[in-house]
Amino acid sequence: MKRVNVSSKQIGKFEGKWVAIDTKKDRIIAVGETLQEISSFVSGKASERDKIRASAFKVPRKDEGPYVLIANKGK
Repeated sequence: MKRVNVSSKQIGKFEGKWVAIDTKKDRIIAVGETLQEISSFVSGKASERDKIRASAFKVPRKDEGPYVLIANKGK
């Protein structure tokens, strides 16, 4: 994982990588090869939703379409 602080407008620089985006500031704050690498920025308890720092997104490569991440909420 690499911490960064760049505008989300520069997201193309991170194609094929997972990014953590601070949606309040519209900034990319971390980049990793896997979702697990950036999980400390994007995970937390549902009851503490306001403490989660960022949203996760895998940046597609130019020859790929968008990725769809489906969360398993269980029963």
